[in-house]
Amino acid sequence: MYTNEQLNAIYASKIGLEFEFFANEGMDEVKRSLSQTLNKQIRVEEKAHSEFTPSDEIFKLEPDNSGGSGMIELVTGPMPFVESKLIIAKTLKWIRENGSTNDRCSIHINVAFDGKKLGTPTNVSSLDIGKFVLNFNEDAVYEAFPNRKDSVYAKSIKFIVPLSGMTQPTPGKISWKNYMFVSEKYYGVNFSKLPKNYIEFRYLGGKDYEKKYNTIMNMTEHFVLSLYESLVDPSYNEKDIKKLDAILEQHKGIVESYKAYKTFQRNFPKVKLMVDLQTYDQIVETYYPKMREKIFELLTNAGLTEGLINYDSDTGRMQLKNAELMKCFEIKGIDIVDSKIQGNILNCDIFSTELINSSMIECNLFGATDAIDSKIEDSYVSKNVSVKDSYVFGVRGVFSGDMEGGIFRKGRATDLAKFENTEIIEIEKI
Repeated sequence: MYTNEQLNAIYASKIGLEFEFFANEGMDEVKRSLSQTLNKQIRVEEKAHSEFTPSDEIFKLEPDNSGGSGMIELVTGPMPFVESKLIIAKTLKWIRENGSTNDRCSIHINVAFDGKKLGTPTNVSSLDIGKFVLNFNEDAVYEAFPNRKDSVYAKSIKFIVPLSGMTQPTPGKISWKNYMFVSEKYYGVNFSKLPKNYIEFRYLGGKDYEKKYNTIMNMTEHFVLSLYESLVDPSYNEKDIKKLDAILEQHKGIVESYKAYKTFQRNFPKVKLMVDLQTYDQIVETYYPKMREKIFELLTNAGLTEGLINYDSDTGRMQLKNAELMKCFEIKGIDIVDSKIQGNILNCDIFSTELINSSMIECNLFGATDAIDSKIEDSYVSKNVSVKDSYVFGVRGVFSGDMEGGIFRKGRATDLAKFENTEIIEIEKI
């Protein structure tokens, strides 16, 4: 049972919706049929993420091949909660009768508030992200949509780490400038929309989501109330401070290790440091101040506990070898060799590594690397790289590997590339 305050918050919310699905008919017929069903004007756009901004009266349909050729996305403008409830019900019914969904399909819920109706400060752009992340019940979402847990498109937001070598000296005075939390769009909550005064919840979806109206509405209410509570009570209470203390305790050894190489050796005996492939303590200790920022990133953002790290003094670049990082928030700007990773990788050269349910952006993948259930964007994929059941796109990338299953959405490929049971949407042979 909701309180009167909670009910007021729900009914004062403004909801924008994005439905990804497949239709049995062409775009023009989908437009006609959906427009009639929803009693709304609908524009057909030629490409995904078009510049047109929908309103509560004019929606848009556009192709979205992220889930395969023929995927369509219906995007609405923000509307009162009561109206959004009706639109969700009608759209899901239409999909059940005229289309389908697969594991790559999502329904995104955009949430804002009508401050005039509430009479309380509910400016979403002022959200304290830290407060929200600490208190958001993400387990409830994954319980409702278990197939979305660990999805590369809706990863957990429950990842908070202190920034480079910094700690919070006074837990009672929390400053989130000292911490890093998720920011890119492929997480369950997309906070990049905050400047536009709303946030986007991306958790919901998967095959047959159109059959889950009640669950979707329960989760929508959960999103609204979670956001509302963080806005009206942005101060950190004792419970929040305990949660933060637990995070600080978790990273205590890392923060200590940031200060001195000998402390690092004591706290992380299974992580071996080298400089120019030399292991002499005197050399490593000399270069440690130049290495520690990147080491700190690997310990906090990637969860490194075991492996080899070499620092190339000529290039200032680091190589990571023999690491197993299965809950990796972010790795960027290093070489990765003979490792196993699940997570987000940016601007890295990758050799002989197993990548599972990962996101690679502007990376170079070299021989004997396997990428499974992953997203590869604007990256070079060399011969002898195996890509399975993944999503490849980006005109700045070049593909020369072997791909089985999955979707090659858009990009360039050489004559060396091999595809088996892969859905190829747009490819440029070079």
